[in-house]
Order: sequence, then C-alpha cells, then structure tokens
Amino acid sequence: MSVKPEAPAEGVGAVDRALSILAAFRPGEAGLTLAELSRRTGLYKSTLLRLMASLERARMLVRPGEAAVWRLGPALVRLGLMAEGAEGPLRAFVPPVLRELADRTGESASFYIRDGQARLCLLREEGRHLVRDQLLPGTRLPLDRGAAGHVLRGEGGELVVTLGERDPELAAIAAPVRGPGGRLLGALTLSGTATRLGDATLRAPLEAAVAAAARRLSQDLGGG
Repeated sequence: MSVKPEAPAEGVGAVDRALSILAAFRPGEAGLTLAELSRRTGLYKSTLLRLMASLERARMLVRPGEAAVWRLGPALVRLGLMAEGAEGPLRAFVPPVLRELADRTGESASFYIRDGQARLCLLREEGRHLVRDQLLPGTRLPLDRGAAGHVLRGEGGELVVTLGERDPELAAIAAPVRGPGGRLLGALTLSGTATRLGDATLRAPLEAAVAAAARRLSQDLGGG
C-alpha cells in the first residue's frame, strides 16, 4: 500500500515526501530496502536517495554498516522522549530485548524505572525455569536493595550484581539504559535464584548478555 502524499495546498513538497518515508515503516520491522520504500511511498528511487541522505544526516534514518536496509534512527526516539515522556518509546523498544534475554538465558528479564524513593517494574518477561524470581509488572520494590535499585541510584557503574540482598534466595544482574544526553532511563535486569546466579562461572555469560543488551537498547533510545 502506497503512502505517497497528495500535493499539499500549503507547505513544502519535499518535507511531505520525506515524512512519507518515515511513515512507511511499520511496528516491528527491523528495516526496509530501497525497493520496498519506493513501493510503499510511490517515490522514484533517485528521489528517495536524495531525501534519505538528508534524513540520515539528521539521524532520523540509519543504515547499519554496509547493509542494504534502512531503519528509523535515534533522533526520532529523542523527539519521542521529549514529546511523550520516557514511557512511550520504552514500551516500544524494551519488550523485544526482554524476550530475547529471557529466551537466551532462561532467567526472568525486567526493566525498572525510578518511582520516587522506590523502583517500579515497568516491563517484564518471565524466565523458563520452574524455580525463578516471579514478579508482576507494576510491582514497586525498595530502591536501596537489589541490583536494579543500585543502578537507579547511580551506584555501581555500568553493571551491578547482587546476591541475596532483597531476598536471600534471589540474585540479580542489572545495567543502566541511557537516553539522549546520557540521561538514565532505567535499569535492565536479569534475575534468578541465588544458587544459579551465585556461581561466578555460570553468571559470567549472563553478565555479558545483560551488558550487551543494555548498550544496544541505549543506542536504540538515542543514548549513544
């Protein structure tokens, strides 16, 4: 289905065409090829390339490496954060990361934000282990205990591990997720039993997975 705009009675035609490129993307799509963008917008490829060069310079579109696909860029996330507050973009970008973490590790993955002097579990993906840390989105927990709490308080650097701090049978790994200007948006967390996460050898790949996911999510949210 083409989203090519009609000739505007007022305004600038090039701007309308550029906006039609951004509007061509649909939720959940990792990227679009030039051919697909041309089909959806009704614009010639030569016209698309000129407009997309401007959108790329503004970081509204990005083309990773030498890939032949384009995706929406971090500048749009920054604008979304300013327009809607943090939760709109977070609810779009965080759930796929949580699902991937839970699938890869088997542990429960959560995203916490600061809520006054507490931390709020905004989003959650349960792990597959029968014995696990079980929690519902919307749960408020103490800010001074647990890996996510330390991250939200600005303590512990880029990765925090806690063993039995909030509950003697539980452990967690958390990393900060940052937005434009390095602003702390929340804490990406993997949690499980102290028995599993207490083993440094077993925990090492989980720490690497959390750190990598937090960095990727920060990039997607305009944090670097």
